[in-house]
Amino acid sequence: MPLPAPAAPQKLLCLEVARFVAAFCVVLAHLSASAFIFHLGRPVVSAPANAAVLFFFTLSGFVIHNAHARDSGNVKLLPRYAWRRFMRIFPLYWLSLVPILIYIGIGALRAWPLGYTAALFSLSPFTDFSFQEYNPPAWTLRCELLFYIIYGLALLPLLRRVLLPVWAALLATAWGLTLAGHGGPGCVAPFLPHGLALHLLTFNNIFFFAGLLAAEATARLRPGVSWLWALLAVAIITLLALGLVSWGRLDAPDGSVMIATAKLPFIAAGFAALLFALAGLERSGTLHLPRQAALLGAMSYPLYILQAEVWFLAYLYFTSHPAALSLYTPRSMLCLLLAGALLASYLAAILFDMPLQRLARRIA
Repeated sequence: MPLPAPAAPQKLLCLEVARFVAAFCVVLAHLSASAFIFHLGRPVVSAPANAAVLFFFTLSGFVIHNAHARDSGNVKLLPRYAWRRFMRIFPLYWLSLVPILIYIGIGALRAWPLGYTAALFSLSPFTDFSFQEYNPPAWTLRCELLFYIIYGLALLPLLRRVLLPVWAALLATAWGLTLAGHGGPGCVAPFLPHGLALHLLTFNNIFFFAGLLAAEATARLRPGVSWLWALLAVAIITLLALGLVSWGRLDAPDGSVMIATAKLPFIAAGFAALLFALAGLERSGTLHLPRQAALLGAMSYPLYILQAEVWFLAYLYFTSHPAALSLYTPRSMLCLLLAGALLASYLAAILFDMPLQRLARRIA
C-alpha cells in the first residue's frame, strides 16, 4: 500500500500578496525602462526590482521548506516533490518562449547549436550568467531550479543532515573571501564546472537559506502577537536602514549598479524576519485577508515570466508602425505595457497555470 502524503500546510494569503507585490515591482521597473528603448524619454517611475528579486528568493526558500520539510527522510515522496517542482517552473516558462520561437521560425531554431537549445529549454544551471536568455528573467529560474534540486536531494535520508550545511558553509566561505578580496566561487569550488560553481555559490542563495530558516522558525516557534508586531516593525526599519529605501543598490566605482556584498546577509535576515512575522500574524488570526487574495499569488509567476513577451509583442508592433509611437508619452506607454502584462498574467493564471497545478496535484 502506498504511503499517504502528509497534509499540505495551509496557504498563507499575506505571502501570496507579498509575492504579487514583488513581481509587480520587477515588472514596473523593467517596463518603465521601455521609454528609453522606444525613444520616448526617461523612465517615469523607479521601482525596487533588485530588492524584489532578492525577496522572491527568500520567499521561495520559505515556501519550499514550509511545504516539504515533512517529506524529509521519506524517499517515496521524492518523486512527488520533483514532479510538482517541475510543473511549477517549466510549462509556463516554455509557454513564455512561444512568441519568440514563432517570430524567429523553425529554420532559425534548427540552426541553433544543440547545446544552446538544450540549455535554453532545460534552464540548466551549468550555464554562466552571460548566457543569452530569450526570456531575460529566466536567469533567476536557473538559480531557483538548482535550489530545488539540492533541496530535493537533501530530503534523502543519507543527505538530509549533510548537504544543506555543506552548501551553506561553501557559500559563507565564498562570501568571506569576496569581502576579503581573495576571489569568490572559483576559489572555493575550482573542481566544479564554471557555470555550476557560479550558480551554486551566487550570493542570491543566501536568501534561499534565510527563507529556509524563517520557515523552520515558523514551524517551531509561536511568539505572542505583540512580539510579532514588534518584529515586523524592526524588520521594516532594518531593511530601510540597510538601503532598501534606495532599492538596496549601491553605485560601484566603475559606474555600474550593484548590491553591496557586505549587506546581503543582513538584508536576507530582514526579509526572513518579515516573512516570519507576517506568517505568524496570519496564523494567529490577527491578519485577515479575503480568499480572493490567492489569485494575486497565482498571477505573480505568470506576471514575472510573461512580462518580456508582452514587451516583445509591443516592440514588434511599434517597429512595424513607428508612427504610432507619436501617440504615446513615457507614462502612457508604461500604462499600456502594464495593462498588457496584467491581462496576460490573469489569463495565463486562470486558463493555463492554475488548472495545470490542480492537475499536477491530482496526478501526484
